[in-house]
Amino acid sequence: MSVESAGQGPWPGPEQGPGPGSEPGSEPESLCPEHGQALRWFCCSERRPVCAACAGLGGRCRGHRIRRAEERAEELRNKIVDQCERLQLQSATITKYVADILPGKNQRAVSTASAARELVIQRLGLVRSLCESEEQRLLEQVHGEEERAHQSILTQRVHWAEALQKLDTIRTSLVDMLTHLDDLQLIQKEQEIFERTEEAEGILDPKESEKLNFNEKCTRSPLLTQLWATAVLGSLSGTEDVRINERTVSPFLQLSDDQRTLTFNAKKSKTCADGPERFDHWPNALATTSFQAGLHAWTVNVENSCAYKGSVRPKSR
Repeated sequence: MSVESAGQGPWPGPEQGPGPGSEPGSEPESLCPEHGQALRWFCCSERRPVCAACAGLGGRCRGHRIRRAEERAEELRNKIVDQCERLQLQSATITKYVADILPGKNQRAVSTASAARELVIQRLGLVRSLCESEEQRLLEQVHGEEERAHQSILTQRVHWAEALQKLDTIRTSLVDMLTHLDDLQLIQKEQEIFERTEEAEGILDPKESEKLNFNEKCTRSPLLTQLWATAVLGSLSGTEDVRINERTVSPFLQLSDDQRTLTFNAKKSKTCADGPERFDHWPNALATTSFQAGLHAWTVNVENSCAYKGSVRPKSR
């Protein structure tokens, strides 16, 4: 048996009469259920109080690490005191955080949210104003084009109504000559017949004219086109979870933790392990999956660079 206090304290021996706590009026000591002796020792191996007989040569704790019970109790008291001090400091830290930090963060959140709200209103107000102005301009153009086409059609109606009337008059005159004139009279009317025929031939058949069509170019607007494209692309964004295949990333590119953003580095990275799939010359990378048919968009931030290229490789068949 090894005793922690060997050479510094007494070896557990038989109890010599009543020990501490056995004076009249004090609470009786706890006794060992096996030996009936006071539990004045602590077995560190079994982590329980024992009596001197348990710790002795013939006891069950023979060879275990034994300490005096009051020493172990004093150690536990010190630990409790230390823990209470730590808990008090932790409570003070939490109290200070709740009292000082959180209100400030809440105030900053309210201020930031208010500024963000104003920014949203301001920006959308500007966009709304521009959209309303562009809408008014385009609607006026559409209305003007509609009026132009309408007037052209009305002019054509009047023109062809007059042409029909003239053709009907010529035809009536020629029929009248044909039915009422004899041979001599008809010969004498040859010049008139020629003039009437020439007049009729001068009335050409109607032809298709762009002037009569509504010109849809009046709806063209760079602002409207960009807004429409942005709205379409925005509504489609996020429908596909695009991830970059890390094994294909060029050493000149740095892949973000979420595997969705690539950043160009002019200096070649030496941490990339070589592999058959990796782009080792051009700063390229491939997605983990191919894109399906449809409309897709990429965002490329070139900052101040004036030399950049973008490309999409079609899927091999």
